[in-house]
Amino acid sequence: MKVIKAVALALLQCITVFMLSAQQPNVVITLDNSFPIPYPYDEVIKLPNGDLQFYKINTDVGIIQVTGFQYHLQTNAITDVVQIGNVTGIQGECQYGLMTQRFGKFYSVYQYPDSYTPQGLVLLRLDANNLLYRIIDDMEFSDGSALFNTEIVAEDTFIFALEDSLVYYDFTNDTSRTLLDGDVYQCTPEQDKRVYAMPDGHFMYVKDSRMGYNTVPETWIIYDSQGIYQFTETVTDPWFGESTIGVSFNHDFNFVNERFYIPNPGITDDEAYLECHFPSPDSLHYYVIPAPGSLNESDARFVRFGDDRILRSYYDYFEEQTYLYMNFSPLESNPVSSDWSCFGHLRPKINGINDKIVVISVRLAESIYLSALCTLDFPVTHTFTFPAPHAYIPSTSMSFAYDDKLYFIDNNRIFTFNVELSVPNVDETATPPALTLSVYPNPVNVKDVIKFKASIKHPMELDIYNIRGQRVSTVKLDSDGCAQWDLHNHNGEALSAGVYIAKFRNHKGIKPVRFIVIH
Repeated sequence: MKVIKAVALALLQCITVFMLSAQQPNVVITLDNSFPIPYPYDEVIKLPNGDLQFYKINTDVGIIQVTGFQYHLQTNAITDVVQIGNVTGIQGECQYGLMTQRFGKFYSVYQYPDSYTPQGLVLLRLDANNLLYRIIDDMEFSDGSALFNTEIVAEDTFIFALEDSLVYYDFTNDTSRTLLDGDVYQCTPEQDKRVYAMPDGHFMYVKDSRMGYNTVPETWIIYDSQGIYQFTETVTDPWFGESTIGVSFNHDFNFVNERFYIPNPGITDDEAYLECHFPSPDSLHYYVIPAPGSLNESDARFVRFGDDRILRSYYDYFEEQTYLYMNFSPLESNPVSSDWSCFGHLRPKINGINDKIVVISVRLAESIYLSALCTLDFPVTHTFTFPAPHAYIPSTSMSFAYDDKLYFIDNNRIFTFNVELSVPNVDETATPPALTLSVYPNPVNVKDVIKFKASIKHPMELDIYNIRGQRVSTVKLDSDGCAQWDLHNHNGEALSAGVYIAKFRNHKGIKPVRFIVIH
């Protein structure tokens, strides 16, 4: 009988190992097309159907001229240049304010006659080859800059923090209404006016404590996308007196696993980010993420990596090094990176291809280097190198992802790559062994240890969540499928009393186990 049990157990282990190894992904990247871009351009956006729209914007005294052309994905062809439109009636020469892609369109804001004493704004909205614009000459900005005092909070909806009021502007109808004015709107001499849009449609008017003035509390007044007041938060943390709320016009204006990220430049030449979410309709929660070095906010990226991870990249301009970090998200519960790498002086582009793959692309002098990371076998890297015409490094490049394709634009050339993922299947006629988990003791005193034991002997990981769905820790099972845990979270703090859930990572079909912690 013992021999039979031993053989059965060995067979069970072999089947398990086979199943796990059979799930190793096969990632293949191939070059679909490469050809030169025949026309000059300033900006590129990805259209909703996957095509690329190129714009050339020329400014002169009293006029803005816009031309453009497209790259069509289905035909792998570039169209002829078309005259998209002209903006006239400007009193002076326009100065750059901000440019960004939002809601499938390209928005651009210019100031005139100069960037220090603007008398008016020119708002451009480009929808493929269609141009619509507005000239606004009856608004006065408080500090002479539209960069921090203008936001695009919904499709064709702008917010302006003016000298005397917060204005909600409907671009389509060319109408506006005042949201806030008077004493409640005005800042102290130690504060600056800011507006910041959030990817779920909220936006906030910020009385931003100037750097070095940490004695004045910072005030965040939150509205929804319709301009309806929600709530006010007073931030007393002195850290905010050493930083400035950044702008949302750079990368990553979206959610990453239910969190979004606000840049905060400052802190004696370094930077940090705020990891934010709305735990309730009347509160905005933030967690400060210090940057690993001295950097510019436009060089940082936060990219979703599967359902529970995030990739962060930073370029340290003092060290001239680019670093990539992988954390489980949210970062507040998982502040320690599980993996990191350095790209040296190169500045890679990072694109999420689908729910399982992120591609990192780097332009080298004679080639393009692509590294694919897959949630199924991370930290394994799937690397590919493709010859490319010579380019001087560092070069200015852009990248876009659409429908398992990666566009890489560099040195006036488009490279289109196909990204394919396949996972070998086990024999569908075989019945996989049941994977179960037991915990002991249950309930467990926080001063004791809890023991986990899986029905299959194989190294695996358990994610521990509280009843609110927040990850508090990760426990690794050994080769015997066993582990014991001291009931402390990622920060080394003892768990509070309550109900917790243990889930197998990457085994979502397995029923989680609940246990109770008592004091």
